Amino acid sequence: MKHLFLISSAINAKHGIYTPRERFVQTLETCLSIKKYCPNSDMILLDGGIREMGDGHKDYFFQNGVKNIVSFVNDRDIKEIQRSTNHDIVKNVIEVLMYKTFYENVDHYNGTFDYGRVFKISGRYKLNENFDVSQHEDAAGKIVIRGPFTSQFPEYVTGGVKFQYMSRLWSFDSSLLPYVRDLYGAILSKMTERREHQGYIDIEHCLYDLLSKNFVNEVSKIGVEGHIAPNGMEVSE
Repeated sequence: MKHLFLISSAINAKHGIYTPRERFVQTLETCLSIKKYCPNSDMILLDGGIREMGDGHKDYFFQNGVKNIVSFVNDRDIKEIQRSTNHDIVKNVIEVLMYKTFYENVDHYNGTFDYGRVFKISGRYKLNENFDVSQHEDAAGKIVIRGPFTSQFPEYVTGGVKFQYMSRLWSFDSSLLPYVRDLYGAILSKMTERREHQGYIDIEHCLYDLLSKNFVNEVSKIGVEGHIAPNGMEVSE
């Protein structure tokens, strides 16, 4: 059975050190790495940039295995979040909104959802030789995610959440799709609650706080690498 990789992307972004051209090349490398290390997979790109990517960029993605590009550029809620000057809020909230919307309308975006596992990967990051698909396939009925790791934030900022799961790459058994759909709604609510209390919480801390440990397979190495957008620091997990 095939797997599905959902790639969160912002080719045209107003934050970070990379140009749209560089972000496009890095995201294309994401796709090529999936074809190399997990070839029996479909890819769908979720784009939440400040403006639409060009037709030429879209054609390259389609030519390199992307099945569908779902644009959220003109979504009213996404456009509202884009007005924020805080990079972390823009990145985290837009990512959550995109995945929440996709899972709530999955039949619209993909009518024949016949996948064994669904992978979430952040655009511009790529699979590497440490990626082992059997690590995911063997986790029937489970979520595979890296961590937990100690928080870098004081507890009063996150509302008492002391740990986090890494979210650049994780996967879930497709039977958990309704659970993950509801999870993203809970993450959005948690983020809103922290902002209303002058705090902050990101996706990583929300995943640790909200995921049922009954569903989680925690791993120390997951096989993804790339560069952080704000400063270019290299990451390998």
